[in-house]
Order: sequence, then structure tokens, then C-alpha cells
Amino acid sequence: MKGLATVSAQQEPQSSIKSGEKVQGILIGFLAIGFILLQVFPGDAVNLFVSMISLAVMIWVLPGVRGSTLFISVFLLISAVFLMIYHHVPAEEWLKSIRINITLVAIFLVVPLLGIPVKTGGYVEALKIVLYKKMNEPYFFYFGTSFLTHILGVVLNIGSVSIVNQLTAASNIKSPRLVANAINRGFVTTIFWSPYFSAMALVLSQLPIKWTSIVMYSIGLAIIGMLVSLLLDRKQINASKPVEAKTVNEWDEAQYTYARKKVTELFTYLIVITAAVLLLEFLTGYSIVLMICFVSLLFPLFWCVFSKEGTHYMHEFKNHVYIGIPRMKKEIVLFLIAGFFSGAFIHADLSNRLVSFIQTVFGSFHLGTSFFLASIVFMTALIGIHPIVVVTIYVTSLTPELIGLSPEYFAILLLASWGITNTVAPATAVNNLLANLLKVDLFELSIRWNIKYVIIMLIIIPFYLELLGI
Repeated sequence: MKGLATVSAQQEPQSSIKSGEKVQGILIGFLAIGFILLQVFPGDAVNLFVSMISLAVMIWVLPGVRGSTLFISVFLLISAVFLMIYHHVPAEEWLKSIRINITLVAIFLVVPLLGIPVKTGGYVEALKIVLYKKMNEPYFFYFGTSFLTHILGVVLNIGSVSIVNQLTAASNIKSPRLVANAINRGFVTTIFWSPYFSAMALVLSQLPIKWTSIVMYSIGLAIIGMLVSLLLDRKQINASKPVEAKTVNEWDEAQYTYARKKVTELFTYLIVITAAVLLLEFLTGYSIVLMICFVSLLFPLFWCVFSKEGTHYMHEFKNHVYIGIPRMKKEIVLFLIAGFFSGAFIHADLSNRLVSFIQTVFGSFHLGTSFFLASIVFMTALIGIHPIVVVTIYVTSLTPELIGLSPEYFAILLLASWGITNTVAPATAVNNLLANLLKVDLFELSIRWNIKYVIIMLIIIPFYLELLGI
């Protein structure tokens, strides 16, 4: 139907992709396959295979990384190697440490496949038609942008940022700050609860909890996060006025009806994939992370074939392997090295020293412990260290009961700290993407526009968890 042409991300021609990048994409992709093998066919041979693939990825990718990620990765790697050698850690433990973040990496690699039906199904144009008239109302524009990023981010991850930014272009409200804050905060609060994010995969793989035991508490915190964002930006919202449109878009009733049908179809897709993951976890007894991997690999294929978009699926799948995965390589290598460093941290007995310090300083003062842990994530994020580094150290080396916290409390604290500090961390992909899309200064967008929001939320989070009594 007119106005609802298939929307696809702009892709590079296949012929322009270097053969080295194709091979690199395939090699990195084997990390996800390795994780699945570890879960289904555990054994020494599979452990060795996954460790060798991880090591090969680190050796190949690291020399090509640039900027702060290179500095942080090299520092962590050298420190980890030094600690391992100094404490005479056996080779088997070296290989085991390399695999620590393989769960996180697997989710990071396969979840983008869930976005293929969204790209190929005409849903973005449908959303634009349905939301067009209300997008010129300042409060709806802000909260709608934040909420839509949040919902789409559940399965599209950072892909939701570009899509929602396209939708905001249909509005006559032209405020880079409002767009950036609404998208950024809508996206990071998804990290609190979405099972499709690397943060959740890391927490679930290291703590004795289930996703269902924390999801409602985390969603409650996400709602608080979006309301705080709305209150903090209401001055800018009230001051924003739509500029006069040069052209007026009009669609007939048939197009509106079809667009509403497509939007309903989109939300049905989001609900069905989550239901499929939970049902498979219940029926098989395997971890929710493994079920997410299976659903991410198979469900979009079935959906596209059923929708007669099988050809588009294969095109997008190849683009993900040959283009998308190589573009994620610096995050992948950082995740692997952060896991390796956390293994060295444990073998160097630094984890016991950290536990002793927390017990001595804070004792049974749980709020103090929470503020301390969250503030470390915050301060390191400000100087360019990705939250993954500190959170990996926490979740792999700290036993929550030893510092007076329940596993559920500890999990939500880490997820929320990771999510919130994403907004002020210049090193995160979402801030770099938004700065590029909106043509604004990275440090202004991340730190200046979000510092107050982050501080307020970091104060709220521990009190919220204490009030819940979990």
C-alpha cells in the first residue's frame, strides 16, 4: 500500500565489503554458536573450542580498536595477565576466565536478528502515520519518544535509537536536547528489565536468580526513571513550540486503518517472542539466555517466511554477519577482556579484600553499600570506562549475601547502575550514535544534559530497593 513501503536500514553494497570483514564477522559469530554448544553439549572439548575462538577474536580485533576503548582494553588485559602470572594461576583457569562473558557476547550477537522483521515489515512508516498528528504536542512528543524507544529497545537494542530518531523527524518540534534526552533515557531504562540485553544476560548467568523474580521490580524502577526524566525536562518541554511545517502530510482513511493494523502487528510480534522465550524456558528447563538465542535465530526467520519476506530476511541476515557484527567488534573485545580481567581479579584474591572493605566500612548499612557500589560505576563511566567493566567485576567476584544484599537486590542494583550511567558515559554506543545523528557535542549530550538526572536516579535506586524489602 502507498506510504507503507518496506523500510530497511541503509546498507553497504555486498561487493564493497572487504573479505577480511566477512571472515571476521563469521569468526565472531562463532562465539554465539560456542555459547549454545556450551549449554547443550558441555564438556572439555567444547570449553577449549570456545576459549580458542575467544582468544582468536581478541588477538585479531584488538589491534584494530581505536580511542578510549583501546586504552581501557589494553590496560585491563595487561593487568589481568600480570595478576595471573604473579599468582601462578594454572592455564586451565586462564582459559576459563576468557569464557566468563561469553553469555553476554552471545546475546549481543544474536538479539539484533529480532529486529529484522521490524526493518522489513513496514512498521516504521506505519508508526509515523499513526503518531503524526500527536507528535506536535510537546508532552506527547517527549513522553511518546521516550516510551517508543523503550518498547522498541526491548528487542531492537540500540537499533531503536535510529528508528525513533527517524520518527521524530516527522514532528514540527525541533529540539535536539529533547530528542536526545527522551531517546537516551527511554533506551537506558530498558536495560533495567529487558532479557534481550547483555546486562541482563551477564547478571542472570552469574547470580542464582530467574528473570521472572526481578522483572516486575525492574519495570517499576524503569517507570520511575521515565517519570523523573519528564519532570526534569518539563521546562524545556513547555518552552518548545512546533515550527510551522513547510509541507503537510495527509493520508486517507484506508492508509490510517492499514497503519494501525501494522502497529498492532508489531506489538503482537514483541509480545509473542517474549512469550515464546518464557514458554521454552519453562518446558525445557534450560536458561532463559539460551532460549533467547534460539528464538533470536529461528523466530524472525519463521515470521519473515510467513509474511512472504524470506528474501529480505536472508539479505538482512547476511548484512548482520558481514557488516553489523564487524561494527560491534570493539564492544565484543571489551566484553571478553573485561571477563578475563574479572577472572584475574578473583584469582588475585582482590574480591575477598573488596568484600572485607565493604563489611568493615558499611557493615549492615545496606544503603551505604548500595551507594558505594553505584557511585563507582558512575565515576568510572564519567572518565570513559564502559559500565560493563565494573559490573562484570562486581557480579563475578562479589557474593551478595556477604555484603548484606539479596541476589535479587544486587541484580537490580547492578542493572540500574549500568543503565543509568550509560547516559553520562561518553564511551557508550548510544551516546556516540545520538551525537552523530543530532549533530551535537558528545560531552554536552552525555554529561551536561544528563548529570542531574543520573545523580537523582542513583539516589532513588537504593531507597526504592530498600522500600521493596527484597
